[in-house]
Amino acid sequence: MRFLGTQIVSYPLLYQIKQFWPECHLRVVAQDAVSQHYLNLPWVDAFTQADKLPAVYRAMDGSADLVIALHFASEKYGIAALLKRPTFRLGFKNKRVTDFVWTHSHRKDFSEYMGLANLRVLAAFKDFDPAQVARRCVQALAELEGPALATAPPDLAPVSDATTYPLSVNESGTQSFGAFDANAPLVVLMPGGGAGDYKRWPIEHYVALADLLKSTLMPQARFCFVMGPDEAEQHRWLQSLERRDFVYLMTRPLADIAKAVMDAELVVANDCGPSHLAQFAGVPYVGIFHESNREWFWTRETSLDVLPQDGTTEIKNVRPEQVLQACRQVLSRVASTDPQHGSKG
Repeated sequence: MRFLGTQIVSYPLLYQIKQFWPECHLRVVAQDAVSQHYLNLPWVDAFTQADKLPAVYRAMDGSADLVIALHFASEKYGIAALLKRPTFRLGFKNKRVTDFVWTHSHRKDFSEYMGLANLRVLAAFKDFDPAQVARRCVQALAELEGPALATAPPDLAPVSDATTYPLSVNESGTQSFGAFDANAPLVVLMPGGGAGDYKRWPIEHYVALADLLKSTLMPQARFCFVMGPDEAEQHRWLQSLERRDFVYLMTRPLADIAKAVMDAELVVANDCGPSHLAQFAGVPYVGIFHESNREWFWTRETSLDVLPQDGTTEIKNVRPEQVLQACRQVLSRVASTDPQHGSKG
């Protein structure tokens, strides 16, 4: 649970728990020191780091009515739930000894998007539409004001205007902002790759894609790059291009990223944490992968994944023209079901 994406895929579940039971005390228990990813969320009341079974047992409040275990490969959560015996025990069935512990469960399928699977664990107990809940969660994040969420330095405040995005943040923390024509289509590009370069589509390919989109599908498009500390070099190179149609959400709160995603006509991303906000929002989405990974890609009408076509697992071998074709297909699908989509362009 060290990477941001692993935390974000649990956010819609936490959101929906509070929608069902607004007065409940919601504690997140995780084996790693990731409290900063949860305690700024309005739906989480407490966080406990617990690695070994005794610590997990102590963290599981004896007065709890409901326990949800999202860890599908360890027996310790099932054992702790069996010993503490909360009234309702929710978890994944994954051919483990403790599968019998769960009063409500969802069978683990490694070809199912993890964010959707997490929601289906709760839906086994109380029914709801996972796609609607996921989108409402992103909308709720976009509406947050106040403390920065998850990835932002504490001295950077969220942007209050959803049509205005930060151009840059320099080393001293000073921000400059740029406003765009709100009627021009927004394309959000996410070149992050905290897990390593093998997941990162080259930044030059993103620029080539932007040019292809402008020359074919979206001549008036504006492009918002979502970037973090690992993309500092790419950020500097992009700035050197002095493109007036480029702006940057550089090391920004998740609330700012959620605002951009909710405004987007299209999101293109390689496998990175913020990409899950786009997938949850249900906006037209193209994911670029070095190899197929259904656990991290929500297969739906609004999305397509793109892989290398040369038999390798080199993400740099995915051509911008391939991604453009996927963008064309996704936008066509959305337009056929939602005539209002694309009206900004």
